[in-house]
Amino acid sequence: MIGHFFDLIRIRISLMVGLSSFAGACLYTHHFNSKHFYGVMAAIFLSFGCSALNQLQEKDSDAMMKRTVRRPLPDGQMLPGEVFGLALIMIGLSGCFIFLTGSLQAFILGSVTVVGYNFVYTPIKKKTPFALMAGSVIGSLPPAIGYTCVGGNITDTGILLVTAVLYLWQTPHFAILAEKYSEEYARAGFMTISGIYGERKSRIFVNVWTMAYICALLYIPAAGFYKTSTVPMIHIAMTVFFGLSMLLSFRYQKMRFHYINLSAVMFFILILTDSVISK
Repeated sequence: MIGHFFDLIRIRISLMVGLSSFAGACLYTHHFNSKHFYGVMAAIFLSFGCSALNQLQEKDSDAMMKRTVRRPLPDGQMLPGEVFGLALIMIGLSGCFIFLTGSLQAFILGSVTVVGYNFVYTPIKKKTPFALMAGSVIGSLPPAIGYTCVGGNITDTGILLVTAVLYLWQTPHFAILAEKYSEEYARAGFMTISGIYGERKSRIFVNVWTMAYICALLYIPAAGFYKTSTVPMIHIAMTVFFGLSMLLSFRYQKMRFHYINLSAVMFFILILTDSVISK
C-alpha cells in the first residue's frame, strides 16, 4: 500500500520540488527559520496533491501505457473517490502551510500551480505537442513558492533567474521523456513532437532547448548571482561537464535525461551551498 501511495504522489519528483523550494527560500535569507520549513512543506504537499489529481484525470490513459499501467488507479489498488479525497487533503495542507507564512504571493503561486497543471496543462496534452511548454511554466514555480514564503518578492531578479533556468530545464526534460515513450503516448492519445513533425524536427527541438538551458546556466555566475567566490567556479565547471555530456549523448535519450536532471539537482545544491558558506 505504501508503494502505491508513493506512486500516486510521485515521491521522487515531489522531493525534487521540495529541494528547489528550499533553495528558493535560502536564496532570499541565509537565516533558517520556521518559514523555510513551511515553504518546503507547502511545495511538497502541493506536488503530492497535483500529482494525485493528475492521475485521477488521466486514469484511463494511464491504463493504456506500459509505463503507467501499474499506477494505483489503473492497477485497481485505489478507488477514484479515495484519490480525489487524498488530493484535496494534500492541496489543503499545502494551503495551510502557506497560510502559516502569511504570504499572499505564495498563495497566488500555489493557486496558479493547481489551475495551470491540472486544468490547463493536463487537458491540452491531447490537443497539442507543445503542451509541455505550458507544463514547464508550472514546473518552474516551486523555487518562487519557497522564496515568497520566507518574505521574498516574486519580482526580485535572483528568483526570476532561478525560475527562468528551471523553465528552460523543464522543456527539454519533458520533451525527452515524451519522445522516449512516444509510441505509448500516441496509443493513449497524447501528442508528441515526433508524432506530429517527425523525429528529425523533434531532435532539433530538444537540442535547441538544451542549448538554451546550458546558456542560461552559464549566465548565472556571470550575472553575479552567487555571494561567494568559490561557488561560481564550481558552477561553471559543473555546467561545462553536464553541457558537454548532454550534447554528446544526443543519440542516447536515457543518458541525456539523467544528465539534464542531475544538472538541475546540482544547481539547487550549489544555491544551498552558497547560502551556507556566505553566512
